[in-house]
Amino acid sequence: MADISPRSDDLDTTWTFIEPGINQILGRDSTSISKRVDRVLSPTMYMEVYTAIYNYCVNKSKSAGQFNADKQESQSSILVGSEIYERLKTYLRNYISAFEKDDNETFLQFYVRRWKRFTIGAIFLNHAFDYMNRYWVQKERSDGKRHIFDVNTLCLMTWKEVMLDPNSDDLVKEILNQITLERDGNIIQKNNVTVAIKSFVALGIDPQDLKKLNLNVYIKIFERPFLKTTEEYYKRYSVDYLTKHSVTEYIFEAREIISHEEKGMVMYWADHTKKPVSETLNSVLITEHSQELEAEFIILLDSRENSKIAAVYQLMQRDFTLLPQLANAYEQYVRKCGENEISELIAVQKASILNSSASQDQHPSGSTVKDSKKSMNQAMNSVSPKDYVKKLLEVYSIFRDMTNECFSNDPLFTKALDNACRAYVNNNEFALPPGSLRSATSKTPEMLAKYSDQLLKKSTKPEIASDMSSDDIMMLFKFLTDKDAFESHYRRLFAKRLIHGSSSSDADEEAIIQRLQSENSMEYTGKITKMFQDVRISKILEEDYDVMVKSSTDFSKSKYPDLQPFILAETMWPFSYQEVDFKLPHDLEPSYKKLEEMYASKHNGRILKWLWPLCRCEIKANIGKPGRPPFQFTVTLFQMSILNLFNDSDSDCLTLEDIQEGTNLSVQNIASSMVPFIKFKLVQQTPPGLEKLVKPDTQFKLALPYRALKSKINFASGVKNDVLSSLSNAFDSQTKKSGGSTNGSQFTENEKIEKELNAERQIFLEACIVRIMKAKRKLPHTTLVNECIAQSHQRFNAKVSLIKKAIDSLIQKEYLQRCDDGESYKYLA
Repeated sequence: MADISPRSDDLDTTWTFIEPGINQILGRDSTSISKRVDRVLSPTMYMEVYTAIYNYCVNKSKSAGQFNADKQESQSSILVGSEIYERLKTYLRNYISAFEKDDNETFLQFYVRRWKRFTIGAIFLNHAFDYMNRYWVQKERSDGKRHIFDVNTLCLMTWKEVMLDPNSDDLVKEILNQITLERDGNIIQKNNVTVAIKSFVALGIDPQDLKKLNLNVYIKIFERPFLKTTEEYYKRYSVDYLTKHSVTEYIFEAREIISHEEKGMVMYWADHTKKPVSETLNSVLITEHSQELEAEFIILLDSRENSKIAAVYQLMQRDFTLLPQLANAYEQYVRKCGENEISELIAVQKASILNSSASQDQHPSGSTVKDSKKSMNQAMNSVSPKDYVKKLLEVYSIFRDMTNECFSNDPLFTKALDNACRAYVNNNEFALPPGSLRSATSKTPEMLAKYSDQLLKKSTKPEIASDMSSDDIMMLFKFLTDKDAFESHYRRLFAKRLIHGSSSSDADEEAIIQRLQSENSMEYTGKITKMFQDVRISKILEEDYDVMVKSSTDFSKSKYPDLQPFILAETMWPFSYQEVDFKLPHDLEPSYKKLEEMYASKHNGRILKWLWPLCRCEIKANIGKPGRPPFQFTVTLFQMSILNLFNDSDSDCLTLEDIQEGTNLSVQNIASSMVPFIKFKLVQQTPPGLEKLVKPDTQFKLALPYRALKSKINFASGVKNDVLSSLSNAFDSQTKKSGGSTNGSQFTENEKIEKELNAERQIFLEACIVRIMKAKRKLPHTTLVNECIAQSHQRFNAKVSLIKKAIDSLIQKEYLQRCDDGESYKYLA
């Protein structure tokens, strides 16, 4: 540079003076490209350049006043700024155009090398023209001239126009080739790629607002080709990988790829690209292979490999549109698994029955189909409530842990698990056997009630009850669709426990009731709670009876044996009253009359209905070997009346006709009472056999002296259903032979429960319909049916046929009326 400063009013001399300094700042000579600017540029020269530009702008502006004067008065100042601005603009264009690439370097290396030096020089150059930037440029831009920029921005805009735009395709191609090489495992110069991509971001300048980040250049030049290259690369890679590896290996490979692209490659692209890259990877690696992943998901569920299942889920949850389909596959799998487990349980029982029958009968008959059907029925009847409930819960427990561990309790999969459990719990080979009616009620509520009975009975063996708990009951209860069926069965078994005093503890009973109430409603457990209250009130009446009897003048133990009466409300208890033709043993008549007398005096107008079949007695029998203590028998009232006949008879042998005459009992009641005596060899039957048991001339003789290992024997444990069925068939055939009519209208206990359940459901639905119609006054048929289903789902799964039946019943009772359109109903006040 010249030692003498140029004239401040001469543009040419000023530019000639500052041009060598600009060359040094931007590094025109190749020797200074690799050196730092502050080491090449002397402070003296830098200040001379700044001073020359300052003097030129200030001197020229004096002739026209200050820069912030009116537009008409500031023309000379504008010309001053624009002249030197245009000179610099032309210089920068020529300067960049003169760049030459070395023979031994790629265009990417050349671009990055020149960009690094140019951008540093542009910053220093911006400082040198600081006065022009602060006054003239700022004034021009405030006047709306958005094509005028500060010197640093001018440098970048010129670089984009001269260097980037003509060569962008070649540059991006080289960048993408480098990224592809790295994806293939090669080592590259990452810095060159990073710098080049960041230059696209820096060159995205918004002329309207220089401070605003504009990614148009980056998106157009780099992001779009990058995403397209990424898609094509991984589309080829995934197809090729799957042809050589298993789907399970692909799952972990895809996870590694996504992790590498989103974390390892983040240095290359701007944050804006993060979402498009993820979407591209999801589409190519996951969505396009969703069918293979779902098929592998089912295989992994079979193998119970939780880590791999979690890997599939984590991969597929990246595309949220795939999750509902995956959750549906999970739901179907869990349901099928539950159904298969129950089928296997029945198959094991059937195989056990067939093996035992084969060992007993070495010459099986030819009726294979009939025997198979019989063995299937036996298998169904022999399934233990505990085994059944535990098997259902075992499946739920496995998949509940899987849902927690593999799917992080995702609401979609939690709901799928609940739906699947509700399906297989209520509908499986045991709950609804093939061929069941559409209106049939699932057997699961009954089995759960029996499981509860086993848990709460004090007579249950410790080894059986060891792994049973109330948590099992509540866990399964929430999946029942027919909760009213459970309540009905539970209430019957609960009543028996209360009547027979066989509950393990009142506290346990109350705890279960409270949990059922919290899970459903107070109305649901209303009858069960009332039963508890009835028992407590009955205890008070029993105490009053004892006081009255013991205060009688004729009181004696032989005349008034210990009596424990249960006086209960008929509507709350599941015992249906049936008139039984029965002659009460004379030993109990005083107690019977005394109790009725006391109750009538306390409750005027109330009627006692005696449920003789439910009565139990304890008697002492001194029929063993001489010197042996008397036996203590627990018997039903009917059994007691039969045994009393042997006491009153001179002979130790009685016929069925004698027993019928002495007790007034039906032949079927006598036969069912005699079966336990015959089973435990207290009574000898002549001739033997169930078919002979119901014949009038069949003889029964006490086995004296009676030999038994136990001194306490329970003959009142009841008769099994299959025995009762055989007795009923034998009695029917005997009646037909004698020309009488059979009692075909008799039902088993389960049939009675089913009939009562349907009646209760009918009443419940009628109440629902009245409640709905009273509020709405008029409703279409479909809407009424849907609201009924919604209101009843907490108690049972209402069938449409049952709802229609309830509607017809209410129309007959004149609660509802069909409208003229034939599709709606109107409430009649």
